[in-house]
Amino acid sequence: MKSICIKIKSLASLLLLAGMTSSVLFTFQSCKEDLSESDYAIAEKQTISDFLAETSEFSLFKAILDRVPLGRKAGASSLSAVLSARGNYTVFAPNNDAVNAYLKKLGLTSVDQLDDEQAELIAYSCIIDNGDESAYESPEFPQSNAAFSKSDLNDRTITCEEKVDEETQETYYLLSGTSRVVKFDIELSNGYLHVVDNVIAPSNEMVPDLIKMADNMNVMGVLLAATGWDAKLTAYIDLDYENAEHEVSVKLPNLATFPVAQHRYLGYTALVETDDVFARYGIPAPEGYNAEEGTCSNLDAIINALRPIAEAAYGTEAQGDLTNEDNAVNRFVAYHFLEGKMAHNKFVNHFCEYGYKWGDILNPQQENLTVDLTDYFVTVGKRRGLVKITHEATTKDLYANRVCTYDVAGSYEQTGVTHRGVKIAATNPKAGSDEELNVNNAKNGYYYPIDGMLILDKTAQDALGGERIRFDITTILPELLNNGCRSQSYQYFDSNSYFDNITGCSDDTKLLYLTTASQGAYGWCDLEGDEFMVLGIYDFVLKLPPVPKEGLYEIRMGCSLNSLRGMCQIYFGEDPKSLLPVGLPFDMRMSTTDDNVGWFNDGNLDEASIQEKDKNMRNQGYMKGPKIFCISNGDAATTARDYSGHVRLIVTTVTLKPEKTYYMRFKSCLEDNASQFFSDYFEFCPRSVYNGIEPEDIW
Repeated sequence: MKSICIKIKSLASLLLLAGMTSSVLFTFQSCKEDLSESDYAIAEKQTISDFLAETSEFSLFKAILDRVPLGRKAGASSLSAVLSARGNYTVFAPNNDAVNAYLKKLGLTSVDQLDDEQAELIAYSCIIDNGDESAYESPEFPQSNAAFSKSDLNDRTITCEEKVDEETQETYYLLSGTSRVVKFDIELSNGYLHVVDNVIAPSNEMVPDLIKMADNMNVMGVLLAATGWDAKLTAYIDLDYENAEHEVSVKLPNLATFPVAQHRYLGYTALVETDDVFARYGIPAPEGYNAEEGTCSNLDAIINALRPIAEAAYGTEAQGDLTNEDNAVNRFVAYHFLEGKMAHNKFVNHFCEYGYKWGDILNPQQENLTVDLTDYFVTVGKRRGLVKITHEATTKDLYANRVCTYDVAGSYEQTGVTHRGVKIAATNPKAGSDEELNVNNAKNGYYYPIDGMLILDKTAQDALGGERIRFDITTILPELLNNGCRSQSYQYFDSNSYFDNITGCSDDTKLLYLTTASQGAYGWCDLEGDEFMVLGIYDFVLKLPPVPKEGLYEIRMGCSLNSLRGMCQIYFGEDPKSLLPVGLPFDMRMSTTDDNVGWFNDGNLDEASIQEKDKNMRNQGYMKGPKIFCISNGDAATTARDYSGHVRLIVTTVTLKPEKTYYMRFKSCLEDNASQFFSDYFEFCPRSVYNGIEPEDIW
C-alpha cells in the first residue's frame, strides 16, 4: 500500500495568553519502580540526547535519531538535535535488544538498512512533544488501553494499559499493545525517558484492512469487501489542505493568539461484531477466507443469512446490489463506522459533569466518576445514522445505543436499563488468547469489538428516538476528533475548507475551537469542557446529524451569554442554499434575568413553583441550562441550571425524518468583526419528552 509522506508539525508550542487553560491528561494510581544510581547515572541538566549518547544500550536508537530529521525541509534538524534543546518531551526509548528484534521482523540486520520511511516510523512514534506542559511521568499514564492525551510526532496516539505479569505478579505498563515499559521516570533536563522492550511502530494499515486481518472478524472482512466499503474508508489526510500554505498563528480581537491547524487528517472509528457474535444470529463463518482480499467461498450463504435481518431494519431498496448505499446489507455495514477517530477513552470527555471533581485541571482523575456520560456520533455513507455512546460511571464500561433510566429526583444515578445496546471492548484479543492482541489502532482510526449486533432496527429506533438527544458540537465536526483538538488546545481553522459539515462561510467567518482546560479558564460553562466559537461578521451553514426516528422534535442549542457575544439570525431547512429564518434574532449579549427570558434561581422554591417558572421560560422560547454539567471550577458546586449566564434556546419545533438531512444557518446581525457566536451543544427533544405524561427532567 502506497503511503503518503507528510510534514511533521512544529515542535515549538505556541504560547497563548494567560486566563485560557491546559490539555486534559489522565491520572491513575500506579506501581512506580525506584531507580537507583546504578541503573542510570544522570548528570545534572543532562538532556535526553546526551543521555542516549552516553548510555550504550541505546546506541541503535540514537543512531536512528541522528539520521531522522524533523520535517522534510532542506537543512532540517535531526531529532537528536531537537532532543538536545529545551522543551518537555516524553520519550519511550527502545533498547538495543528491542531495536534488533524489530529489525529481525523486517528481515534486516542493521539500522543502516532501514529506509527513510521505516526510520521515521520508529523515531516519530516514540516521542511526544508536551509543549509548555510537563512531560509524562508514570503516575500520569492512562490505563485500560486508553490513549495519552497528546499525540506522538507522527500525530498518532499511543495507548497504555496497566497489566499484571502472570509469573511475577508485578504490575507493568504495556504501550500500544506491544511495548512493555521496563524502566520509567528517568528525569532529564528536557523531559522524561521511559525504556521499552519493543519498538513502538503503529500499523500503517487502514481501518478496513486491520478488520480484515483480525483473526476473529472474518465475517465483517467479507462484508467490507462485498459492499465496497473497504475501498471507501481509506482516506487519511487531505493533501490539498496539506500542500496549501497556512499561517502559523492568528491574533483575534478580545481573544488570545490562536495556532492555525496545519493538517487536516481524516479518520473513522468502527464498532465490529466478532465472528462468534455473528454466529449467534445464524450467520456462518467464511470458508476459505482470504484476509488480504476479504473473499471467501461461501459469500452467498453469509449474505442470505444476513439479508433478512438487515432488510427488516433498512428496507428492500436496491435489493441484490450490495455496493449500492441504499442496499440494506450495505447500510448495515456503513452503520458500524463512525465519522472521526476516537481512542477508547476519547468518546466522551470527563471534565465538568455533575458531582465530578477533577482534582488537577491538568490531570483530571478518572476513577471517581459520578454520572453516566453520553454523546452521539454520525455514521458514514449516503444514509447516515446516529449512534449513542454511553460511558457508565459505576462500571466504567462503554456502550453503543444503550438507553437507561435515572434517578431524576436525586443525583441521576442509573436505576435501570430499557435498551441494553452493545458493549464496546477496548482491545481485540486473538482467538483463543487473552494476552496476544489483534492490532486495532490503524493509520486512519480505530476499530473495537462489540458483544452484540449493532443495527438500527425498530427497537433501537424507538429507544433512541424516545429520549432527549443532546450532542456536543465537537462530535458532529469529526475533523476536531481526527486532528487531536478535542479537550487539548485552542485552534483556528480555515473556514472555507476545513469542516465538511460547515459550508457557505462568508469571508469574515472565523472558526475557533476552545477548551476550558487548555488555559485554566475557571468558571466557564461548557458541556464536556469545550466550545466552538465563530468570530466576525459571520455567515455559515451547519449540517445537522440525523434523527433515529421520525417525529416532532424541539431543536435547541445551549449558549453561555456575555457582553462579547453577538446577535444572529438563525435559519433552518433541508436545502442549505435556501433556508428559512426561524424566530427573532438571537442576542447572545442579553441578560437572562430580563423579562423576555425569565431566568430564575431555584433557591428554596417548591417543585410546583419551579415547574411553573420553567413553563414561563419555555413560553419565552428559552430553558435553563441542564443540571448534568457544572461550571468549570473543579468542585462541581454550580450546575449549568444554577448559572444565570447559560440558557438553552428553543430554536424551532419541527417534524424530522431519519432519511432527511437538515441544516441550520447562522448569520450575524451586527457589523462587528469582534462579535462572537457561541456553540456548545444542541438537543433534539421528541414531543414524547417535552410534552409527555411526566414533565421533562431538568438534567
